Amino acid sequence: MQILLTNKAEKFLAKQYKGDPHGIHLVRLFIDTHLQESPNPTTLPNCAKLQGRYKSMGNLWRWRVGKYRIIGDVKSQQLTLEIIEITTRENAY
Repeated sequence: MQILLTNKAEKFLAKQYKGDPHGIHLVRLFIDTHLQESPNPTTLPNCAKLQGRYKSMGNLWRWRVGKYRIIGDVKSQQLTLEIIEITTRENAY
């Protein structure tokens, strides 16, 4: 599966790495191992389909990794996962 990170997600990871290197390492490890190698990342146990204000944006899913949330758009036909946002729980919802 191909994984694309938006500029917003890349900036967040770079900025947060200074304050919480262990947490960001876990996020990167999760992206590189679980999301990259999974044939269908929406079946992972820490995954949920987003509802509410995100519902109008399309096929968005959320993965929990520690205190961080990864929000991404899964495109099944192309086997592509576009990570739109990585944020803390307080700011995710």
